[in-house]
Amino acid sequence: MTESKHKAYSSHILNPVESIRKRPGMYLGSTNFFGFVQYLVSAFDLMLDCGATWLEFEVAENFKMSSDACIPTSFNARQLLEPFEAIGKFEYQHAPDAIVLMALSQEFRVTINDGETQTVLATEYGERELLQREPAITSKVGTVLEFSPDCYIFSVVEVSSMVVHSYCKRTACLHPGVAFRIKIGDEVTEYRSNDGICDFFAAISTPYQILHQPIHIHESNGDLTVETIFTFHSWTENRIWSFANKGRVPDGGTHEAGMLDAIAQLHNRHTDSAVGVLAVLAIEYPHVTYEGCIKARIGNPELRDRVCKLVTTGLEHWVRDNVQEVEYLKTIERFQFADVW
Repeated sequence: MTESKHKAYSSHILNPVESIRKRPGMYLGSTNFFGFVQYLVSAFDLMLDCGATWLEFEVAENFKMSSDACIPTSFNARQLLEPFEAIGKFEYQHAPDAIVLMALSQEFRVTINDGETQTVLATEYGERELLQREPAITSKVGTVLEFSPDCYIFSVVEVSSMVVHSYCKRTACLHPGVAFRIKIGDEVTEYRSNDGICDFFAAISTPYQILHQPIHIHESNGDLTVETIFTFHSWTENRIWSFANKGRVPDGGTHEAGMLDAIAQLHNRHTDSAVGVLAVLAIEYPHVTYEGCIKARIGNPELRDRVCKLVTTGLEHWVRDNVQEVEYLKTIERFQFADVW
């Protein structure tokens, strides 16, 4: 390629912000209702990835997210502030959400205090308006994000407050100990879970007739961590709420199959009396792959065996400590009249 052609080619390459603004659906899935919710959630994900122990989401003229998380930043060779003006090379999962949130906002401002330096970046429509770095006036570490969606990009820029409340209540169970606060006017609502997925299980098990004390397992091996809480219930269908890397997996997959393989040994599986499994399953695994484009089902073939082995290990520990309960589980069976139970 000649030098003149190379310059002409280079001049037409979009920078990351331009690329995001030109093709927002590639980054959020859509620019309609779902895409707007994804846009809001990206602020939560970013803070959680950076170690937040509390978050406060305020709905006012603009959206405001405050947290004790300190988002790491750096300048690249073009003096762009990473990860907000350029993606950068950060190890946390949701680092790209920073530039997506900034690029798709009509107005955006981030203030980061690392205890020594305060960094402020303000943009409009993805263009830098202000960048300041100066000594911090307080040692209190934290980040504040203030943003408003670009109404020229999003066809929907409002959602019911229940969307945010539901998200925070559910996500709190996946981040035990983290406080999620929502502020609308003078009203502040906080969601916090101390028992993680056990709190989640207590909520979703209410419609079912469970047959024994739930069994809770938490095991790790290498890059895979498995946590599950389950019980058998009075009818035959399996109902499993599963998550991978804190994200919902509504259609299950190989990880669920592995869990079911492991727990099948615990109860009577006669065709005419088999009971169903009610469970919450959460895995942490950096190599998750999905079947299809909507990420609804996990397809990793290795996870069936690896999850089965970890759940089996946890069950072996449980069995040693609960000999009488094991014998009891062998007696349970499906109830006979579904209209009663």
